[in-house]
Amino acid sequence: SSHLSSSRVQRESERARVCVALRGSSSTDTMGVSQSCCAERREASHAKPAAAPGLIERQVTFLKELRALWSMPQESIDAYFAANEVMGQEKITCKEEEDKVIDWYNVLNHFCALGNVEKMYIAPVLDASAGNQENQRLFEEKMATMIGAGVGKRVLDLGCGKGRIANEVATFSGARVVGLNYDKSQIDNALQFAEQRLACGVELEFLHGSFNDPLPFGSESFDAAYEVGAFCYAIDKVKLFTEIYRILKPGGRFSYCDWCRLDYNPEDEHHVELLRKVKPLTGMVEMPFPREVVEAFVEAGFEVELSAEACVGGQQFSHVVRDTERSFWLAESVVNTADRLHLAPKNLKRLWDRIREGGQALQEAVELNLFSMTWHIVARKPELASLSKISP
Repeated sequence: SSHLSSSRVQRESERARVCVALRGSSSTDTMGVSQSCCAERREASHAKPAAAPGLIERQVTFLKELRALWSMPQESIDAYFAANEVMGQEKITCKEEEDKVIDWYNVLNHFCALGNVEKMYIAPVLDASAGNQENQRLFEEKMATMIGAGVGKRVLDLGCGKGRIANEVATFSGARVVGLNYDKSQIDNALQFAEQRLACGVELEFLHGSFNDPLPFGSESFDAAYEVGAFCYAIDKVKLFTEIYRILKPGGRFSYCDWCRLDYNPEDEHHVELLRKVKPLTGMVEMPFPREVVEAFVEAGFEVELSAEACVGGQQFSHVVRDTERSFWLAESVVNTADRLHLAPKNLKRLWDRIREGGQALQEAVELNLFSMTWHIVARKPELASLSKISP
């Protein structure tokens, strides 16, 4: 599909805007209530873990996503397998390859929602006794605090997907969160989700567009920004980071949480085979060393405040991968049974097996410390930002 121009993105933003605020209140009153609600939310989150999605909600989601895979057109399945060629590359190099990523997500959007990874990432482990969904919440709230998200602040989520992380950040902090994503179907889903989550003071806005294009926002228009697991699709990191620098206010922070290479050796055949199996599941394309990302931030003008593994103790936990694997047991049973009874659509079992084989490989790769799924970098735009960096 052709890429959106900045002006077209701006027009779409007017149609794709969701601002959930208290109706009939002045801006001052709304901010006051929002602060109160955020305080109550923080107290509740410290008192006990947030509840996982309700059983009925999970069942509805499960049936909806399984039906979507079951009825998926053959051309979409073929496009997914074709997209795996791009996923196997070292990095995304052009817009045509970025379009292929959408073909991959058209399948994985549904697959991930059948387990506990609807947010489409395995979280850094901040509580070793908790599962993936609880650790996602813990990380997102920690990240929101680190970048200074709060009431009256405007925060940008780059590669926002279905908007689930944006919702958590906005609900926890009281900030207005704007999400940008290239997959139109995910943006549509984000809008539907936001409309269902009418809550006090929550403000969400979602736009269709790519972070590989000039960002459709004014200079110094955001207080903070973040991305989670999306920048492995960046075509030019320095160019992208320079755009983020431009749209941040002086002193604004950016949180990067993504895949990074650690002990992976491209000359080791076993390492290469593990990575080949992992990519169809994770969608990870580029896997830079942490120092490469840090150098790109510095070149763009940022001060890097943190570069480390986000898991507690600086060590990844393979059991979270295993637990996430197990969350797909019901869907796998349905697919396997239907295939044995010759009731499954053509190529559904092949599609399922191709994705699922990556889970065991991912667990082994994490145990070998080949790469980090959650390398965390926090970069700050200096208070006295260089004018040369923010000029067009």
